[in-house]
Amino acid sequence: MRNVDKEVNEKNRRRLGRQHVLLKAMLDTGEYEFECVAYDLSLTGVRVKLDLPLKTQCEVWLMVKDSPHIPAKVAWAKDGYVGLEFSLSTGQVSQMLGSVGTRLPKI
Repeated sequence: MRNVDKEVNEKNRRRLGRQHVLLKAMLDTGEYEFECVAYDLSLTGVRVKLDLPLKTQCEVWLMVKDSPHIPAKVAWAKDGYVGLEFSLSTGQVSQMLGSVGTRLPKI
């Protein structure tokens, strides 16, 4: 594998395609709830704008629009953004996100 291909693969480790969105969201840490903005959304996770030093692998819940609490784990936090990996199956996440979930890439 060429070095360029390897670098691209390491930077984009997503299992499913993402949709660039701009949605109001709420992040629940169990003790506090924080308003945030969801940007890159897929059925496996999301990137949110939230300037908090959350530890990786800590459990949180995300609400996008009028969705129920979607359980997730913090995958990374950097430069005012947090990457979350959903803890549910893609089918469950799609259902919980409603009309937003049905428009997300399945591949």
